[in-house]
Amino acid sequence: MHKRTAFSGLSFSLILLLLAGCGGGDTGTTTASRLDLGITDAPVDGADAVWVEFSEVVIQPADGARISILMEDVNGNPAPKSINLLDLHGGVRDMLLDGYELPAGQYSWIRLMVNAEADGVLDSYIELPGPLQYELQVPSGSQTGLKINTGFEILEGDTNDFTIDFDLRKSVHQPNGQVGPLGPVYFLRPTLRLVKTATTGTISGTVDPNVFAGEACAANTVGYAVYVFSGAGETPVDVNVNDQTINNPVTTAAISDDGNFTYTAAYLNGGTYTVAATCAADQDDPELDNQPGNQQANPEVTFVGTADVNVTAGAETLHPIP
Repeated sequence: MHKRTAFSGLSFSLILLLLAGCGGGDTGTTTASRLDLGITDAPVDGADAVWVEFSEVVIQPADGARISILMEDVNGNPAPKSINLLDLHGGVRDMLLDGYELPAGQYSWIRLMVNAEADGVLDSYIELPGPLQYELQVPSGSQTGLKINTGFEILEGDTNDFTIDFDLRKSVHQPNGQVGPLGPVYFLRPTLRLVKTATTGTISGTVDPNVFAGEACAANTVGYAVYVFSGAGETPVDVNVNDQTINNPVTTAAISDDGNFTYTAAYLNGGTYTVAATCAADQDDPELDNQPGNQQANPEVTFVGTADVNVTAGAETLHPIP
């Protein structure tokens, strides 16, 4: 049975909106615990909506057979669940599983099955200003789904609440020449991060508009964002999912366009982070990073207001920039 709850935050990539998910089902064991599995998002610039249709969650125990859980409608009937990921920022999440019974123990990975093919059906799609709607395709998505290769433990009698961070800034790409039955096709290659919700905290605050007063930001008013990097004293860089030699951002956060310049970065594990603001996040295209030296195709993303911030589990850290 589905149910929905909401929690508000300032504005960025993650705290909670609980909309529900999936039905029960016999796990075939005598020792069962309850699993809550939410999904959240770091936004992408230039899109009005990014709809993804989830059909099933597959979970692999460390020992034993895989557990497949079909999405259900409010009446408990199998039905895909469609989520606009752009609604899930600023500390908001939507639930894929809500109190699903699982055996206590160790688990190896989670796989999210989605309906995302260039087949002429707008099940998963991106909506751009116009409005224009283009299909989203996950390469081999119908067969392999979206896999999170992170092990986790379900504890008996504990609050087993997890969140998947679905970072669109690292995930949505438009390959040249890719056309489907409905026109251009966008690829969805998600970078997914699984965290135990209770062990995470939040960074939020405001960005001094004066940091954007330079010439580099004079012509750009749509690419305001905060990037969050693991560790102190990190040099901020744009997203490059293919380069393992750099410290890619853990997540990114949108800066509000209401004149207050607020941001919220949630679901961060406790520890120290480097935060930095930019006005050019809309020019951050990881796919173009595969073209070294092509600065015209992939302009440099500059950062301002870099600072170190400590995150405490279960708490919100207020940090203005600068």
